[in-house]
Amino acid sequence: MLILNPIGNRILQMSVIPKVLWSGAWAIVLLSVASVSFADPLSDRLQALNRQRLIETNRCQGCNLRNTDLSGLKLIGADLSKAELQGANLRSTDLRGANLQETNLVYVDLSYADLRLANFGKANLTGANLSNTHLLSASFRQSNLQEANLTDTYADGNVDVFTQVRQFVDLEGANLLKANLTNAKLGFANLENANLSEVNLVEANLENASVINTNFTNAKLCNTTLQDGSVSEQSCR
Repeated sequence: MLILNPIGNRILQMSVIPKVLWSGAWAIVLLSVASVSFADPLSDRLQALNRQRLIETNRCQGCNLRNTDLSGLKLIGADLSKAELQGANLRSTDLRGANLQETNLVYVDLSYADLRLANFGKANLTGANLSNTHLLSASFRQSNLQEANLTDTYADGNVDVFTQVRQFVDLEGANLLKANLTNAKLGFANLENANLSEVNLVEANLENASVINTNFTNAKLCNTTLQDGSVSEQSCR
């Protein structure tokens, strides 16, 4: 018995090893099949067709452009209302006067885009990158900009000396909770009923902005120009 035990153990180990190798091989096969099943060539083709449709017609209401590369395109006056654009690349895209009402723009990259006169009413821009964008006369009424990046955005409004018409970015009722507005130029902006709680407003300019019922709870103010022209250093320390 003392002699057979080691031999028996070796036999047992030899019989287990092929089983382990076999199960490992099946695991690799199953993972490969799973990864193939997650890929959806039909969906990819549909998005490519939607992209082409947008370029050719300047319209793609309610269509699926999720994660699509639209960077650098001229989409002036385009109709993308209610479209699915989550994760799309719109860096440096010209969207002047475009209609993006109720569009899903979660985590979209809009950095360096021209958004003047664009309508983002009720759009979802959670976590979107709008840094270095031109926003003058754009509308974000009741849109969701929670945790969005608006650093170095330019939307300094003015009053036309001849017509007295006021130009501004419209953020009335927008949700900007925890958004980053560092060095944002928002002179004359309409921030009425907007939620700016926990917003980073370091170096931002809000001179002449309308802040009726605006929520500034725990906002970070450091070298921030307020609506009356005064500079707040409240959070500099």
